[in-house]
Amino acid sequence: MKIVGHIPGREILKGTEVLKSVIDLRIGAELQLSQEVLDEFTLKEFGKLKRQIGRRPVTVHAPFLDLNPGALDKYVLKATRDRFFETVVASKVLDAEVIVFHTGYHPQKVKPFYDRWLSRALSTFEEVLKIWNGRIALENVFDETPENLRNFLDKLPERAGVCLDVGHLNLFSKVPISEWFEVLGERIYELHVHDNTGESDDHLPIGSGNVDFNEVLREYQNSKRNIF
Repeated sequence: MKIVGHIPGREILKGTEVLKSVIDLRIGAELQLSQEVLDEFTLKEFGKLKRQIGRRPVTVHAPFLDLNPGALDKYVLKATRDRFFETVVASKVLDAEVIVFHTGYHPQKVKPFYDRWLSRALSTFEEVLKIWNGRIALENVFDETPENLRNFLDKLPERAGVCLDVGHLNLFSKVPISEWFEVLGERIYELHVHDNTGESDDHLPIGSGNVDFNEVLREYQNSKRNIF
């Protein structure tokens, strides 16, 4: 298992201080390529980031605000795909091993037209995989069960997996964490580890909220999955 520290897009824009503090821990980096980062950074600047990281592992978190890979509005769908394609280009320069994407799924918004939404979202990630040779990991956010992510995995090739966010599980999951590991199985490629009190997505340090990390670790060890 490889460990990476998340670098928010706002910190990337400020400079390399936070990135250096992560690299000094002798771990890799997950770079959040927000819309602002993609707008302001040239490929040359992404190359500089990669040189600073060196041989440590790199993952990328794709932009997600205002985006929806399964959008029924063709303009929103095009904007989403354009941002995702820009992310792939930058990820190649960064020599990333995994790109994490949000699916855009929200039960209350999507359920009335779920099949149409899923079809478009699947097409979006199929297009991403045509130009990206590495892995992608689809992250649970508002998902209450693993069913939606399983629907993606059943249609996409094995290079597409899941980023299981335990903080989001603590907020939104209606089933035990064991069920997520059981249903998503070997396609869990990355874990996002942060804490909260079950009230808001605070991204607190481990031990600052009420996430049961002993259970998370136990399920991870029992699963023996191919997690990044």
